[in-house]
Amino acid sequence: MQVNLRREKRTASKKAYSITWENEAGLTESYEAAGIDISNRGVGIRCPRELRTGTSVYIQAVDGHPHGYAVVRNCIRQGEYFRIGLELDKEATDSASAFGDGGIDHYEFLQISPNAELETIHRIYKYLASRYHPDNPQTGDAEKFLRLNQAFDVLSNPEKRRDYDLSLRANQSSPMPAFDGVDFMDGIDGELNRRLALLALLYRRRRANVYSAKVTLVEVESLMGFPREYLDFTTWYLQTKKYITREDNSDFELTALGVDFVESNHSKLPVLQKLLNAAFPSPAPPAEARAETWEREEVHILPAGSETA
Repeated sequence: MQVNLRREKRTASKKAYSITWENEAGLTESYEAAGIDISNRGVGIRCPRELRTGTSVYIQAVDGHPHGYAVVRNCIRQGEYFRIGLELDKEATDSASAFGDGGIDHYEFLQISPNAELETIHRIYKYLASRYHPDNPQTGDAEKFLRLNQAFDVLSNPEKRRDYDLSLRANQSSPMPAFDGVDFMDGIDGELNRRLALLALLYRRRRANVYSAKVTLVEVESLMGFPREYLDFTTWYLQTKKYITREDNSDFELTALGVDFVESNHSKLPVLQKLLNAAFPSPAPPAEARAETWEREEVHILPAGSETA
């Protein structure tokens, strides 16, 4: 229900706000706007860009509150600027932040464990916020900044995080049948099997698409059916042996040395042979391909500066 913001009790606010929205061409734009006033339901800002009534924007104050989705209710020119009235949309914020954008895993995006403590989430958020903020001329990314805030909205709120975790587990696929009956848990045998399973998975991906052979950490967890905590020693060993590479975003890829190991040992190791011959699902688009898709979508970032003062 639309609220008459003019009847809401408002107080003056000089906060700076980051606002992000999608323009008519479907491109993401972002701007650092100056606050005018604030109420329980809305925010008044001053911006040199005109925003159409009904436009959905994501807004976040520099101190973190308020933040979430809002709808443009009015936009009036005042000299070189536009005075814009935004109505905070709690329902849209809860819905979009709780289930992400396009099914993106919040934990995967932040590259943290699902068991991460709140302190860790805050620390990672602050680091990534400074990196992806549109005002950062080197690494600013409006789209990733928006996704970051969606993830933080959920994972920093115990109730939202609980509901999100339940939904995430319900939507996760079951382990592949090929991994049934193979001990991947404790002990030396479990560790050796995890190494062979990861090598087999990466080998199959490399054979399927030699130039786009990356596998995400979430894919590994989903297909093998065991948590990422069991992979730390496994991936350290395989990286040290130079059988695999692991990028900062946790995408894995098999090296030529890894290919040599698999092809030299598949007939000697029954577990490796079994996994190489198993029916694997069609590979999902690798992270690199997804990133290239985002980069092909032109993103306009409007510079912040003395205009908002």
